[in-house]
Amino acid sequence: MSRTRRRLSRHRTVTGPYGPVRISHDRWPAVMAVVDGPGLPTVTVLPGRTIAVDGRRVPTVHGTGSGWDPRRAARTCAVEAGGHRYELRPTSLFRARVTRDDAVVALVRGTLGAYSPVRSFAGIDARLTWVPDVTPLDVALAQAMVVAFGPGAPGALARIGLFWLEWFS
Repeated sequence: MSRTRRRLSRHRTVTGPYGPVRISHDRWPAVMAVVDGPGLPTVTVLPGRTIAVDGRRVPTVHGTGSGWDPRRAARTCAVEAGGHRYELRPTSLFRARVTRDDAVVALVRGTLGAYSPVRSFAGIDARLTWVPDVTPLDVALAQAMVVAFGPGAPGALARIGLFWLEWFS
């Protein structure tokens, strides 16, 4: 991440457990999002590339976890920050959960519009439900991961359609 300041053209504010969480983002060609708020660390996201917490890059791993559905496992994203491992794991078509060291931090609910091909950020409209004992780092990272990588496993629609196509043929 460069240290130059960027002006992001679009802003959205969502409610978080520590007050309002501001999501600033740009569409193509910048495709960048910044999540911050009062008392929260600033998390910068370049979808599919990198996440930085207060200007320091954190390791991002895609496709972790062993599950019965390899497509869902492929949609999983993990980040190591602040001595903890955060993971965004789809649980159904438009739902996911964010965990910190295997303890649930937030439950995520998305929409079908999140996976439109013209969307720069899949999870910009997702709603997060927080557990009571979250930290400011939990809130900032969870919100940033959902914005960048999206809620749910959209491959489920194709899987259902192919199942019925195969069944009737």
